[in-house]
Amino acid sequence: MKKISFTFLLLAAMPFLSWSQEMITPKKNLVDKKWIKNKDYQMVWTMLRDTSSMKIGIVNTKVNVSGDQIVVITEVKMNAVPSPWIDSTIVKRTDLSPVYHASYNVQRDMVLNFGKEVKGFYKDKASGKTTEIAQTVAPGYFDSNFYPMLVNWLPLKTGYKADLDIYDYNPKGKTGVIKAHILNVSEGKYPSKKLGERKVWIVEVSDEISDTPAGKSIYQIDQLTRQLYKQKIIAGNRVMEMTLVEN
Repeated sequence: MKKISFTFLLLAAMPFLSWSQEMITPKKNLVDKKWIKNKDYQMVWTMLRDTSSMKIGIVNTKVNVSGDQIVVITEVKMNAVPSPWIDSTIVKRTDLSPVYHASYNVQRDMVLNFGKEVKGFYKDKASGKTTEIAQTVAPGYFDSNFYPMLVNWLPLKTGYKADLDIYDYNPKGKTGVIKAHILNVSEGKYPSKKLGERKVWIVEVSDEISDTPAGKSIYQIDQLTRQLYKQKIIAGNRVMEMTLVEN
């Protein structure tokens, strides 16, 4: 979900933006620990086209805080796909630095163990090829699969902007430490079916995971609970939304 003309301009301006734009790293411990707690929630994933929308799947997210670790498990059930896509991420509770990431879906299996080196494997199910991963990476980054959760917990305020390094493994794209950008934060309101009108932070984010022109995500996050209500994903001419299921 990401970049090209807009991101090209953004990257060109980075030497100047870096003077005032915050760089988020695990060592900074910016997250208020009160946001970190066990939770389960479900979101409906839809594709938007003109004035119509089509449900394409559901996303179940489970956060489990256990000892000195936080485990985030995401299960994506796509329409017409027989088996779910499951991602499991473990980070340290103290600073949210990555420990482990496993991802299993119909296209590939992947396991990453983080330390002084990133070690693991990537199996392409179409070709049957398995690639061993062993990469030395300087510390100070987050797992790319975890950083969308991290966005919900940041010290958000109007006009907030920041950058962070994330590690992503993609043999068909960029691999290693890449950038994610908190482009802007503003205030808004969300019509919760359960709680009524809620004040939310509207957070615009882009990253370098894919090469989609002018791509970004827009999060609507409850100011008081940090529950994610909606995420809009803009990827070129494709627009998708994930909306919280409120019981």
